[in-house]
Amino acid sequence: MFSRGNGTASSDKKNNKEKPTAGAHELFLEYEGFLAPSKPRPGTPSTPFLKPSTPCTYGEHNGHSAKLSGDTLWSSTVLHDDESRSRPKRTPSQRTKSFLSFGKTVAHGEPHHHIHNFSRPGPNYVAAKEAPAPSNTSGWLRRCISTSLKHRPSTPSSSMTPPPPYDGSLVFVDDDFTALPAMPGCPIKPEPSRPSLNLASGAAARAAAAAQKEMLDSMRNLILAEPDLTRDSESGVGIEVQTGGETLAEFDFDIPVVRQDPLSALPQELIAHILLYLDASSLLKAELVSHNWHHSAGSRHVWKHVFHAEFQDVSQRGTTPTGNGLGPGPGLGKVFSCQEWKSMWRARKALHQRWIDGHAAAIYLQGHTDSVYCVQFDENKILTGSRDRTVRVWDARTYECIKVIGVPSRGAGSAVPALPADGEDRGQRPFAKVLSSRSSVEPERTAPWLFMYHNGSILCLQYDDRTMITGSSDCTLIMWDVKAGYRPIRRLSEHTAGVLDVRFDEKHIVSCSKDATVCLWDRNTGDLLKRLSGHRGPVNAVQLRGNLVVSASGDGIAKLWNLTSGLCVKEFPSKDRGMACVEFSPDSRTILAGGNDQVIYQFDTSTGELVREMKGHEGLVRSLHLDSANGRVVSGSYDTSVKAYDMRSGDTIVNFTNWTSSWILSAKADYRRIIATSQDSLAVIMDFGYQLPGIESLEA
Repeated sequence: MFSRGNGTASSDKKNNKEKPTAGAHELFLEYEGFLAPSKPRPGTPSTPFLKPSTPCTYGEHNGHSAKLSGDTLWSSTVLHDDESRSRPKRTPSQRTKSFLSFGKTVAHGEPHHHIHNFSRPGPNYVAAKEAPAPSNTSGWLRRCISTSLKHRPSTPSSSMTPPPPYDGSLVFVDDDFTALPAMPGCPIKPEPSRPSLNLASGAAARAAAAAQKEMLDSMRNLILAEPDLTRDSESGVGIEVQTGGETLAEFDFDIPVVRQDPLSALPQELIAHILLYLDASSLLKAELVSHNWHHSAGSRHVWKHVFHAEFQDVSQRGTTPTGNGLGPGPGLGKVFSCQEWKSMWRARKALHQRWIDGHAAAIYLQGHTDSVYCVQFDENKILTGSRDRTVRVWDARTYECIKVIGVPSRGAGSAVPALPADGEDRGQRPFAKVLSSRSSVEPERTAPWLFMYHNGSILCLQYDDRTMITGSSDCTLIMWDVKAGYRPIRRLSEHTAGVLDVRFDEKHIVSCSKDATVCLWDRNTGDLLKRLSGHRGPVNAVQLRGNLVVSASGDGIAKLWNLTSGLCVKEFPSKDRGMACVEFSPDSRTILAGGNDQVIYQFDTSTGELVREMKGHEGLVRSLHLDSANGRVVSGSYDTSVKAYDMRSGDTIVNFTNWTSSWILSAKADYRRIIATSQDSLAVIMDFGYQLPGIESLEA
């Protein structure tokens, strides 16, 4: 199997005493124990024998050396007494394994041998390929080779020092060794070992998860078709999802579908609680399902919750300046056991739609003989103050005058002015016009307190359930006892000019005057507490919120005052000319002001910045009212118009023009109506709920 090339062949075997340099095969055989050391001991004879025609097994025991010279393999036996006794004999199979497992660890605890120093074999030795002779030994050797390569190496002993690693330069040319590397310079790559699964590191769990994912992916069996490459090829547009020969409709999805009516399976208490989470429109649709659904979804308990969820914010915020619950009605109705909350919700929604459409009736109150400067109302009564020096109390349902407070001025006209003619249609027109009956109530002329009445025009008024306070051009204010039939209590006289506006709460009274001052009074005693000075013109309007007062003056500036210190803390100027009216939001965050420049300014109280300008009037903005509960701002102007704006967006909601024949001097509003007073001695009610079905159920 190994042949000698490029060497000197000698036929004289006796003269061939010079040993050639040890080749690679001799080093290997010598290392494995088949050959004795290359340098024999002196005196050892060499016995030649002929080369067999078939491959032979080299050596049967240790101490036997073989040498190849020409065509003759020389063999010599060297006896090592110590080694021969101690070293066990090796079977042919063990020797074959030892020969084939170079570079690997041999089984049964044998040393970890490596072939080394084979890059430079002896100069007279080359590996030449010869045609293999078929024999039984050759087939047996092949089977040994294939069997030995499948065995995994064992771990070498730590006490044994491994030889240097194999550099891959040995070349085997025999066909029996084709399983081994055959290219010079290519290192032998050991068989990759399988990674060990350490249970503590989570490798087993990851392997199990990967196997499960592969199984699920194979079960889905979905094939994505190759989409046509377009400009939108990076997105999912145009990608068709196909199944492996089956459509999704062919699969039998055995999914149970619950078709049981929940009203028949659940108790009524639980059904009612579930329905509370629906809004009104969803409840109306639920009532159409069946008779049982109609009964459950139409219960009073459910609709009460829905009604208050939509409109409760109105009652909580309140719109009364006094903050004591009396004033424009919230429109939530009375609470009793058999209240029809569903019909109330319908009435409230229809009323809201009328506000959007500007669909209102005009109801004119006749009785005053001169300009009507001020108005305040609730759901039961309407109070108006006039230049004729009287205050009239009107029934809010029948529109009749039920009381006249004060003595009418002499020379005041008694003729009722004609209703305004329909002029140019610049806004919404009333769908109906109603005149109140002529008042037959006469003022008291024999009471002992007549000297306490005002002897000037009633320019402003404010009331609650206990007290009414009026301000007049006679420079005084009068406090009236409401429960005693509007009997005068005391007169407040500190201003030096006409009192233009008044506001009060549980502790204080605030008034403003043409004398350019603001006065702070004690409500219980009537004593003057502070005089606030700073304006350079008449103070036309004031508003009170807790410890803060805001005032608007003809000097074109709105001032914010601190009542504790009596100092002005902020100023809100207009862009042009003076201010005639002001409003302060209940949360003290917003200030509204209007005046000669025909603009309504919205200021932020905290920063003092201008938030919005509401435009639309063509004359002086004389009156403002903030209906924070419904998010509306109502204004009256000298252009004879009354407008309503959306508080959040500033857009115009309604525009009533020419409903009176003269200037609008005051305007107030609630959820249902706007009441405006005019210079033509009339007060007009712009009623959006006139003859609306169910509107009475909204009254408190």
